Amino acid sequence: MDFLRTKRIVPYDTLIQQCKNDEEVVTHELGHWKLNHTMYSFMAVQILTLLQVGGYTLVRNSKDLFQSFGFDTQPVLIGLIIFQHTVIPLQHIVSWAFEFQADAFSKKLGYAVPLRAGLIKLQEENLSSMNTDPWYSAYHYSHPPLVERLAAIDELDKKTD
Repeated sequence: MDFLRTKRIVPYDTLIQQCKNDEEVVTHELGHWKLNHTMYSFMAVQILTLLQVGGYTLVRNSKDLFQSFGFDTQPVLIGLIIFQHTVIPLQHIVSWAFEFQADAFSKKLGYAVPLRAGLIKLQEENLSSMNTDPWYSAYHYSHPPLVERLAAIDELDKKTD
């Protein structure tokens, strides 16, 4: 059970290269560590997988479902793949909540300014869209859009004032 006792922060090398100043990302990543996001993510994935498989069993005999995707037969693997796409937004809700919590942790330690700078720098380096459609980003993005994250950090500022 070493998984429960050992906590490691392993940032991607591109993250380290893009953010030259450690303060821009370290406190955010420490927030993930301190708030046990790895363990909660692991548990959330297990629950969502059970929901996916359980939910699929409810619709596996639906000929209309498969026909709507162009299948004359009802292959199990294809059904699971189709149904998996209904669970993706739930995964992103969990992921987004963790990102906002880690941002708040960084802000609480007094690193809001470097965090903002790091988020903006990452946005520019990755050539990401600044403000996307909320429905599109909820389905396709594992992290909240920059505008929403900066607004959440500003909201924290208003609460502390």
